[in-house]
Order: sequence, then C-alpha cells, then structure tokens
Amino acid sequence: MKKKFLSGLICAAMVAGMLAGCGASEKSTTEAAATGSSQAASTEAAGDTAAGTEGAGEAGGETAANGDLTIGSVIMNTSGEWFAEVIAGQEAAAKDLGVKFSIVSSDNEVSKESDNVATYVAQQVDALVISPLSVDASVAAVESAKDASIPIVNWNTTVNTDTEGFVGVSNYDLGGKTGEYVKEYVEKNFPDGCKMAIIGNSSYEVGVERCKGFKDAIKDAAGLEVVAEQDAELQEEGLDITEQILTANPDVQLIWAWNQTSLLGCVAALQNAGNAEVVVMGTDMSVDLAKDMQSEAVKLQAITTQMPYDIGYKAVENAVKAAKGETIDKETLVPLKTYTKDNADEIQTYIDEHKDLVK
Repeated sequence: MKKKFLSGLICAAMVAGMLAGCGASEKSTTEAAATGSSQAASTEAAGDTAAGTEGAGEAGGETAANGDLTIGSVIMNTSGEWFAEVIAGQEAAAKDLGVKFSIVSSDNEVSKESDNVATYVAQQVDALVISPLSVDASVAAVESAKDASIPIVNWNTTVNTDTEGFVGVSNYDLGGKTGEYVKEYVEKNFPDGCKMAIIGNSSYEVGVERCKGFKDAIKDAAGLEVVAEQDAELQEEGLDITEQILTANPDVQLIWAWNQTSLLGCVAALQNAGNAEVVVMGTDMSVDLAKDMQSEAVKLQAITTQMPYDIGYKAVENAVKAAKGETIDKETLVPLKTYTKDNADEIQTYIDEHKDLVK
C-alpha cells in the first residue's frame, strides 16, 4: 500500500499532544509518547476511491459492494505523530475500500474505551478495529462487541480474549533488531570495550518484551558492559533519567531508549549538555528524530521503527474482510525498519514523506 499523506486524510489525526503507540499495556494507560486529551476524529469514506492505489480492491464493483458497511475505530488517543500515521492509514483504507468509517478516542481511559465500544455496539457497526488500552481491563469492552456478533480486529496492542485477528509488530523483535545493530556497531567501533546505559520499561508488556528482545540480542556483544538501567516513558522522564545516568556514570559511551518519547528526552538531554560524543540508539522514528539524526549536535546513530501507516491500513482492510465473512490471518505482523545516521538519503526521504503529519 502506498503512503499517501494527503492533507485530506490526515487532518483529523492532528488533534493534539503526543502519544506514541506501541504494544500491549497491563495498565489503564499504555505506552505513551506523552499524555493529553484529544477529541474524536471521524470521517465517512464511502466514495471517491483513489484510482491506482494499492489496497483499493477490484475497483468499482467491490467498492460499491462495500458501500453499506460501517467500520468503527476505537483508538487510545488521536494525538501525536505515531497515531497520526495510523489514522492516515485507517482512513486511506476506508476510502480505498469504499466503507463508512469513524474514529473515536478513548483518551487513555479504560472507562471511556468501554463507553466508546458500547456506542459502536448500539450503532450496530459491521466491524470494529481497536487498540486495547489494557490486556485485562479491556476484555469486558471487547467481549461486549463479540456478544453483539461484531467482528473485532485489534491492532498495536493485545487483549486477553479472542478477536478475529491482530495487526502490529513483535515487540520482542523490535527491541532485538536494534540490539543486533548495537552489537555490530560496538564490536566494530569500540575495540577497547563500551559502557552502555539502557532507558527501558518494566511496567508495560510492550516495554518488557521490547527490552527483553534488546538484551537478548546484545548479551554476547564483545566488550559491551551495561552499567546503568532505568525506566522512563515520557519525554520529560527520558531527559531527567539521561541526566541522572550521565551524572552517576560519566563514562557511559552508548545509550539505548525503548520508545519514541524517552528517546526524544534522551536526545534533548545530550543536546542541552552539548554532548555529541555519547552514541544514542532507539525505537520509533519521528520527523524530529529524523532531523536529530541529520544534526551533528548529537550522535543519534540508529532507530528501529514500526510502520504505523501500514498497521492502520491493514487493520481496516482486515476488518472489512471480517465484516464480509471472509477469513483473515490471526496475526498480521508489519515489517520493521532500521534507519541509520549513515544513510542520509533514507532519512531525508522519511522527513519528506512524513512532514505533513507534524504541521
């Protein structure tokens, strides 16, 4: 599917704040790039199928047949660049497939998530796509839709009940992919050994899995010593933790951050300190981080990222299939990508393709 970041597709996504999605939460809130209230975003996409767009189906006939279908989307939060990409993908799929579609935000509140699902159940939508806030606390809401015979596709996060299928990534692999790069980088660039710090997360399933994948990948790295490990989630926490780590361990040479916002905070701390020596690696690309990779003010070497647009697109595409009684895969994993500071062309391409999301 082609990434068409047209303003008409993404205006609803740019509602507010900064929450970065990723993975299953065991709390009422999930991994956040930041918190903040956001309003519901909605659209109807029954017509105007984009000619030649991958994922549009067999042109007029199938699109017309889908015109009576309504897909509802319950999203953790409609704010931030990561979710803006997801929403753009969801809206593009709805438009391409010719279905009615709306998005409502739960603002990171399980009670609101339950109300949102109940509203869609009352409206008798034909299928539901949802990124559950909690593996356990979201079960009741999801099962209420199942009891109403509404097919459910969960994306990004998991829930402890059956759904038609999941769309997202393996967070273990997401951490592991960066870990593999770190291992190679350290063995090539630090022949005398490297002292490293980890900014991780032990509170959410996504964080635990991501950190486990990372640690497993680096455990045999020659000369690599982890001298500090602390949790951080939001940008401010990432900044504070980085400052604390460097104060306690001034000889740290490399830092890995587990999510987009803690990475942004880590980068900011190093920039504030005028430190362009410590090598930084992290997770989930953004336009700001891409620009930081271009800068010489900080040594942001590598970021492994998900493809949120593709996650959103595939979730709606699968929901439409489920609404029509078609069988879908129980798990659809979207590929990961690692950007490196050395590949200037790829970084600039990322900025060019995503800049409209952060206007």
